[in-house]
This record gives sequence, structure tokens and C-alpha cells, in this order.
Amino acid sequence: MNYNNARMTTAWIFLLAMSARAAAPASVSADSATVKLAEYFVRTPVPDENPHLVEPFLAVNADTLPARLREKALARQLELRSLLRLHDTKKKGNWLQPASDCDMHSFIKHFHDMPAYQMAGYVPITEDEEKYIMGKTHCTELDMGCQFTLTIFYDKGRPRRLMLHMNDPLDALAAESHHPGGQTNFFGVGLTCAH
Repeated sequence: MNYNNARMTTAWIFLLAMSARAAAPASVSADSATVKLAEYFVRTPVPDENPHLVEPFLAVNADTLPARLREKALARQLELRSLLRLHDTKKKGNWLQPASDCDMHSFIKHFHDMPAYQMAGYVPITEDEEKYIMGKTHCTELDMGCQFTLTIFYDKGRPRRLMLHMNDPLDALAAESHHPGGQTNFFGVGLTCAH
């Protein structure tokens, strides 16, 4: 008898949970102004975009956009964030101090995120190219991910993949690694990470 009561109680709890899920509000969709803002950023080349609209666009949750815009808007947001990070790094000067508000989790992504990064202008680099960059700049992987655009794609059981944005000066060093001895300077001056 008690066994059947427990089964009935479990069944009722299950049905209540399912009805609560069904009654939960559907995901929020972006309003028409937000959709128009996303469309503007997707179709307008970066140099021609209104800088006053960048911050509102970066605040848009791409998941609320229509399916036709989601991936492109996310890729443009990634590209703009990368360019802003590089701009901020350039303003810091020759000697970069470690970033205090950043950790490895901020630039380690899953493989399923890679297509959006490729659309945003990220290019692959090899482990050897990364080692060359680290030796040349004295930057750690943490410095490269927090102050530049290094992104590590990792899923359990698969070798990791490394990418940099094509406008990242570290990408020029990755190319130089194949023909060492060049005079690559960051932002017109030598750059190193202070440790």
C-alpha cells in the first residue's frame, strides 16, 4: 500500500513539474528597435558604424533576436569586443601589467562556439606559434587572453585549438614565427608583459 502511495505522489510531483514548465513564459523576443539596431550592425562595415550605438548593441542578448540575425549579430559583437580590447591594450603603453579582473574562464570556449568566432574574424594559430609569441613578448597565456584576443577552444577528449583575431598584433608575431628575426613592433613601439 505504501509503495503505491509513494508512486502516486511521485507521479503527481512529476505532473506538477511538467505543468509548471509548460506555464513558464516563453523566451523573450527582442523588440523592433533592438532588431533594427542588430540589422544595422550586421550590414554596416565596422569603420562606418556609429560609435554611439556600439554600447547599446553590445548589451543586446543575441538569443532574443530572430533566428536569421542571431549568429551574425553574435559574431559582430565578438568582433567589436575584440577590437575594443585591443584598443584598450594599446592605450596601456609598452609595459603591460597583468589584468586583475580577468581569469582563464573568460577566454576558454567550447568547440561549438568556434563558428561565431570565425565569422568575427578570428584565425587559428598553432601551439608552436603561441610559444614563439610568449617567448617574444614575455606574455603568459593569461595575458594573451585577457589583454589581447587569444581564445582557447576546448572540449574534454579533444585537443585544444587556439585562435586570435586577425587584427591582433599577436597574429603578426604568429606569422613571424615562421621566419624569425623580423622587426615586428606592436602599435609602433616594442611591447612586453611585466611579470
